[in-house]
Amino acid sequence: MVMMARKKDDSFYDSLVTSENVLEFVTRERIEAAAVSLNGISTHTPMIEAPWLSESINGKVYLKLENLQISGSFKVRGAYIKLCSLTDEEKKRGVITMSAGNHAQGVAYHAQRMGIPATIVMPEDTPISKVERTRNYGASVILHGTNMLECRDFALQLIKKHHYTMVHPFDDPYIITGQGTIALEMLKDVPDLDVLLVPIGGGGLAAGICVAAKAIKPNIHIIGIQSAYCPAVAQLLFPNTLPANSSAPLQTIAEGIAIKFPGELNLAILREHLDDILIVDEHYIEEAIESLVVQSKIVTEGAGAAGVAALIYAPKLFKEKNVGVIVCGGNIDSRLLSNILLKGMVQHGRLVRFKIEINDVPGILGKLTQIIGRTGGNIFEISHQRVFDHVGIKMAFVHAVVETRNALHAQEISRALVAGGFPAHIIEE
Repeated sequence: MVMMARKKDDSFYDSLVTSENVLEFVTRERIEAAAVSLNGISTHTPMIEAPWLSESINGKVYLKLENLQISGSFKVRGAYIKLCSLTDEEKKRGVITMSAGNHAQGVAYHAQRMGIPATIVMPEDTPISKVERTRNYGASVILHGTNMLECRDFALQLIKKHHYTMVHPFDDPYIITGQGTIALEMLKDVPDLDVLLVPIGGGGLAAGICVAAKAIKPNIHIIGIQSAYCPAVAQLLFPNTLPANSSAPLQTIAEGIAIKFPGELNLAILREHLDDILIVDEHYIEEAIESLVVQSKIVTEGAGAAGVAALIYAPKLFKEKNVGVIVCGGNIDSRLLSNILLKGMVQHGRLVRFKIEINDVPGILGKLTQIIGRTGGNIFEISHQRVFDHVGIKMAFVHAVVETRNALHAQEISRALVAGGFPAHIIEE
């Protein structure tokens, strides 16, 4: 690459990039040069309209599908730009980073392609699937600590011992520059965007987006999206956006943006260019994941769905606007995704639990299931309870989980069961 290569007089080479001068380094020109370098390396991911979201705001909503990126997230962009900046000696010694998922895979993927030894420090409770995907890219994975701070401290110890080069997940000007290429693509594909919704964790993605988008279109409105679990940037830059008298959830599905200590370089850029922040609760993020699958056939992780969650939470804020939403990653655990989809079916009345009283005689279950089948219900699971429920000795209860078309269909099934001689009611909890 031309503009991103490290030189003796490069400010970052001399470790002079600080929060005070970071905007002298992260510029539109460098981001455009990074985009040239990424041509053929990363995917120019599509911008697609989501009609169901457009209708909700009486405008246009476009989704930037970074979940379709190599390794499943935008992180490969910044990782490549950073690795390209290294000297030959640094490449030979190898790189190290700390990450629980997407950044780890981005670094490991490009390091393998470029022949650079890579060590990834991941928390001990990182899901096995993420660990194995990172190892499959050829990286050496070390499980250490219970959180990212402990991972970082251990990585710094290894740097002192082995002289590795740190590839920070977000607080690095090369990382920020690489992530900013997303905004170039978005505004090239849909030039008339009014608003960008950007998930914020450590801030690298949002910082790069801000620099590129504001340089191209100064009046564009950029809103960061954070989870109520960890609104660290909001607390520092937009404390007025914090909900009054609210307590943070104990866990989050959006672990990709659950960063308690955002980058200093990123904060300096966001302080200058970010227009606002929206904080969304967990149930909106879950709803966004489920809706993206059902409505648009798009699989995304929690952080990737944060922008859509903001639209579901506050559609009136975006009335008659052209909104670009970054779906920043799709690396969600399959079991977790399954649970979210099933929970969504329950909430929309498409998966219903019936408690049905029966005479405990041969053939009775066959009659019951025939009624459910005739009314178009699909039995998901069924259990026969004789002992634990308060019921006569010659009676029993059947608990049947049934897939329905909607809540009205569920009521139709219930009435058919009662008419067929099976007292039944829907269990709401």
